[in-house]
Amino acid sequence: MDENGVTYNVYNDPKGLHRAWDLSIVPFLIHDKEWLTIEKGLKQRAELLNLILKDLYGKRELIKNGIVPHEVLFAHRGFLRQCDQIKYNTSKDLLIHAADLARGPDGRMWVVNDRTQAPSGLGYALENRFAMNKAASNLFNGINVKQPSDFFQDYNQMLIDAAPKDIDNPNIVILTSGPHNETYFEHAYMSSFLGYPLVKGNDLVVRNGRVWMKSLKELKQVHVILRRVDDVYMDPLELREDSYLGIAGILDVIRQKNVSIVNPIGSGVLENSGLIPFMNAICKYFLNEELLLPQIASWWCGQEKERNHVLKNIKKYVVKRIDRSNRESIYFCEFLNEAKLNKLKEEILANPYRFVAQAKIQFSTAPEFIEGKLEPRKIMCRTFAIAKKDGYSIMPGGLVRVAAERENLIVSNQRGGISKDFWIVSDTQQNYFHNYAWDNTFRNPVSDINDLPSHTAENLFWSGRYLGGVL
Repeated sequence: MDENGVTYNVYNDPKGLHRAWDLSIVPFLIHDKEWLTIEKGLKQRAELLNLILKDLYGKRELIKNGIVPHEVLFAHRGFLRQCDQIKYNTSKDLLIHAADLARGPDGRMWVVNDRTQAPSGLGYALENRFAMNKAASNLFNGINVKQPSDFFQDYNQMLIDAAPKDIDNPNIVILTSGPHNETYFEHAYMSSFLGYPLVKGNDLVVRNGRVWMKSLKELKQVHVILRRVDDVYMDPLELREDSYLGIAGILDVIRQKNVSIVNPIGSGVLENSGLIPFMNAICKYFLNEELLLPQIASWWCGQEKERNHVLKNIKKYVVKRIDRSNRESIYFCEFLNEAKLNKLKEEILANPYRFVAQAKIQFSTAPEFIEGKLEPRKIMCRTFAIAKKDGYSIMPGGLVRVAAERENLIVSNQRGGISKDFWIVSDTQQNYFHNYAWDNTFRNPVSDINDLPSHTAENLFWSGRYLGGVL
């Protein structure tokens, strides 16, 4: 991993941008038979979230029919009124879905979080597999591990299919917020792997109702943007006016269907913990089915009965804000002193719509090799779903994150955790997966220096000039 320069920026770590990505030598294994059940549940959840996204920015039947209280939607910062009633070029609005799973007390995998804005982890999962292929190739020969080749074919085809109507050979770019982002390595890695230019907001410009990339030779129209920038930073003209990360006027281009954004701006509304208590009812309403993957029991504090129950039994619960923010958003109430507990109760009473309480669940652990011996550590499995014309494609495996310390209750790379390769073990023979083992005809690499984004070409120029001065 060090040779490949794999890094993850932990903001409070002194190593900062240069903190190495840690990969465990002990993979996480699930048998194919169990995975088939999980995969079916992930497909159902992706379909359901897609319908929710369409509805919340469309007819809002969930609110009109009393399935979801309107405060759950309008109190969440992820709901962007500027995106209301926008129609997209794709049949599905939600093109990429990531779900965080953990094994619950009943032995099944439970859904802990949904990530829909610009889900991270796919590039790290891919690099983990390449590293394990190289370091432990003999294990793959002895164990039939399912490989993600077909999934990445689907991933690339999804980007191509997202292009506006009648565009046969779309120009696709990956939009990054820059090298200070925590997962910038992944942005650059996926750009290299897929063969699409990595651009920043100032590489793109809106003119005549279209998005253009500033290359050395000319302006090149962009048809699809795979974004790694959060919703509110995407358009300083209509959203956050202080953003330097997005493209001014891009929302208007989206409304005209001249560019597609993956995932659509506004999809962060699905990262709403306040929706969790209503997901069973939503699933019954849209699909006439029960949820296949269990969730943590949750109580939204915007309802009087549920709020009173939470306040009365608060020490039993984990309390969260319904939206992710830079503020402390998760409270393990059993560990709070009386003063902090009273302060939290006051915050809940002042803004009940913004809080949800969840039952404290003891999720299972996995063995980890620590200082020469195996010991149990809490883990979180991130899985990925990609939209297809006939449903969703699920990556066989994903990214497994491991708690940094044995006592840690939260599993997060920002808290110094490490990662594992995620193996789906089959009873049938599987093909060996190389980094070139997928159809390169789908790729659209930059073939000429004149096609480079202007800032990339400028960086190359100055690097060459300074290197020439040294030599």
